[in-house]
Amino acid sequence: AMWYRRVRMGVPLRHVTGAATGVTAIAVATAWSPRAHTAPMTSSRGLADATGRVPEWGSEHAHAMRADWACVGANKASEDRLVVAEGGGGIVCAVFDGHYGPRAAEFCKQHAESYFAKAFKAARGTTVYLEKIFDLLEGGWSEYARVLVRRGDWSASLEGACSLIAHVTPGRLLVGNLGDCRAVLIQEDDDGNLRAVQLTAEHNASRLPERTRILHEHPGEPEAVQYVAKSGSWYVQGTLQVTRAIGDLFLKDHWFSNSLPDHVKPYVGGKLKTPPYVSVTPQMVDISLTKYDKALVMASDGLWDELSNDECLAVIEGLIRTKGHGHGSSSNLEPLPADPDGKATWRARPELLAQLEEENNNAAAKLLWVALSSNPVSSKYGVEYVLGMEPGSARRQIHDDTSILVIWLQPPGT
Repeated sequence: AMWYRRVRMGVPLRHVTGAATGVTAIAVATAWSPRAHTAPMTSSRGLADATGRVPEWGSEHAHAMRADWACVGANKASEDRLVVAEGGGGIVCAVFDGHYGPRAAEFCKQHAESYFAKAFKAARGTTVYLEKIFDLLEGGWSEYARVLVRRGDWSASLEGACSLIAHVTPGRLLVGNLGDCRAVLIQEDDDGNLRAVQLTAEHNASRLPERTRILHEHPGEPEAVQYVAKSGSWYVQGTLQVTRAIGDLFLKDHWFSNSLPDHVKPYVGGKLKTPPYVSVTPQMVDISLTKYDKALVMASDGLWDELSNDECLAVIEGLIRTKGHGHGSSSNLEPLPADPDGKATWRARPELLAQLEEENNNAAAKLLWVALSSNPVSSKYGVEYVLGMEPGSARRQIHDDTSILVIWLQPPGT
């Protein structure tokens, strides 16, 4: 997500995407073709290997539930990550949407399952375990970032990740959220009509409740949330739109703020007075599930930038009515030998574009196609044109990194 104010500095930031600074810092060159997975759908290897460098999709199964997933990147290195795991007598799903680089989101992905297990063990039988997971992610990333900074990699102070986590067990749904990812519950009423219920709110400085909270926590500091006329948006300390996230330690801790070079500090909030300015307290939602709860959609803002809740509902409803969600599906991978530079290449396979377009057995892939088709450039030139662009700042102007999970809460046909 582009949650930072765009600035151009005299010396480029390391590990910061080109969209942020006008320079490219992490180069991942691929030719386009939808990526696919040969691992069985019941295995987590496909999702674990997903990079988003090309469109990818698949399905995971746990505790009689299926989670469809799909992702595609726009940045040089996609900053989104997805996790589906078993735990606590149910299924745990997470969307991590990084900013200022992918490393915080990647850290969350790599450590998520171990933190899930640790949190369940420490807080078994209570709702505290989900909050514990956020604490573990924040503490783990902080320790890792401190090591990186001590090695001279000060850019770790800047990186962060919006985090959306859901735990689904028989009869219960618990959701925790930091940032701008969104969870939407698809419900059916007594007359058989479906509706989309948004469960989470975006933690963004442009929202009055978040600005009010920050100013209340920092009395006498009107600069804690600033309106930037050039971009027409509000920013924490004039630099970051997101108000709750894992990481963003330069706005939470004097040590990390002081680690930044002098030429960088004026562009990322300046001198801190009373940190933290970015919260790690998640919004929590606890719901008793019934037979009327059909599906849970979780996604990074790349989806919600293109589709409203009702447009998302229309896609899901179409699959439910045609029973198209009866079984999962995945894309098909055909790797080629590495090129002389050692970079992975992929064979252009137009039939896989058609597979994504016609996909009716994977709800996340269907949503991904509709989202990719919805931006003005795709409408004029076609999705294939957009996906054929090299990932980076130009493509990032067209669409964001997009990662989607759809958890089916009821068996097909019910």
